[in-house]
Amino acid sequence: MKNARRTAALALVKQEQNGYSNLVLAAALEREALSPKDKAFVSALFYGVTERLLTLDWALSRCLSKPLQKLDAPVRAVLRCGLYEAKYMNTPVPAAVNEAVSLCRALKKSSAAGLVNAVLRKAVGLDAASAHFKNRAEELSVRYSVGLPVVELLLAQYPDKAERMLASFFEKPPVTLRCNTLRCTPQQLCAKLAEEGVKARPLAVPGAVEAEFSGSPAATKAFREGLYHVQGLASQTAALCLEARPGETVLDLCAAPGGKTLLLAQQMGDKGRLLSFDAAQNRLPLIETAARRCGLSCVTVGQGDASVYDPALAGADRVLCDVPCSGLGIIAKKPDIRYKSLEGCEQLHALQLKILTNAARYVKEGGRLVYSTCTVDVRENGQVVRAFLKKTPGFRLLPPPVVLEGALIEDNMQTMLPGFAGPDGFFAAVLERA
Repeated sequence: MKNARRTAALALVKQEQNGYSNLVLAAALEREALSPKDKAFVSALFYGVTERLLTLDWALSRCLSKPLQKLDAPVRAVLRCGLYEAKYMNTPVPAAVNEAVSLCRALKKSSAAGLVNAVLRKAVGLDAASAHFKNRAEELSVRYSVGLPVVELLLAQYPDKAERMLASFFEKPPVTLRCNTLRCTPQQLCAKLAEEGVKARPLAVPGAVEAEFSGSPAATKAFREGLYHVQGLASQTAALCLEARPGETVLDLCAAPGGKTLLLAQQMGDKGRLLSFDAAQNRLPLIETAARRCGLSCVTVGQGDASVYDPALAGADRVLCDVPCSGLGIIAKKPDIRYKSLEGCEQLHALQLKILTNAARYVKEGGRLVYSTCTVDVRENGQVVRAFLKKTPGFRLLPPPVVLEGALIEDNMQTMLPGFAGPDGFFAAVLERA
């Protein structure tokens, strides 16, 4: 495991330079010739430290005579890895400390070996749950390792639910699949997966399946045959609310990586026109490849800015705009979001309203528009929709046709809170043009 620990520590050093955790880890694993067991260890240690960063740093800082940030980056990474191993990976404390000291030397930081040894032996005994903090926000920030801006927002908007939401960010989300209903039923998909040693069961949301994979969900024969794609339950719920029908013209304006496009095409029975756009040219092949794998012919993929009007798209029966957002509902899947500063959020809110207003121009009379996000911030959700309705006559909110158990419904708008309506946070508003 020595090379595995070194790989994890160096990846953490790289991530401190503002890299995305998934990309940093993927690059690190590709560079090193590690066994599958070692790769799993690297992933667990790297993501574990990333998720618990504020908690780890709180304990380490109380055992140092100078600020943690003043230490060399490799030494900081060694301390974090050693403390995480000792507290969260069931590694005996003496072993975790010894491995951290050895790692320090392997990274050519032998002069810090004594400090690492002493600090880890003290820090492992500290517990944020029994410590005293200046206020509730600081306490929750340290205990659940979520930045103060995010904690303060959740406390302000969901005072009675904030802590449960924060705790849910540590829960590993189950793998949720969307069955390709053009090729099989959820029951048939579960049977196919069982033949490959994968446990799966249908869920209450139509077409949704929960599965337990030992490896990648994309490694099965059923996946290669296009019998499913991976998509969160809340995301499926939002897309199902569009209720796309065969023969219609449907727009998916912010489509990549394509999960909602696949679901909509299946709703349409692969009949009609489904135009799938994204502003990022490099993400379009993801949608095209997925559509081919699932045998869908009604999908046309193109580059497009959802905030800029294209008169050629007017007269659509149904339009989905799953807009760019802060991502505060999917922290369990993307630990980087824990530490968002939320700076510049006003510009984001303005963009969301611009996209929704532009999307409305494409909807024909009697047509439907769904606005969705993967955040729980009401400023990006209900406030955007209300601002849109105030400035755009002729639209009204419809009751959501598909409701996830535990979701909040307010003024016909559905908010799915992590920890209450599954592991993901999501929002969906269904609008109809008169």
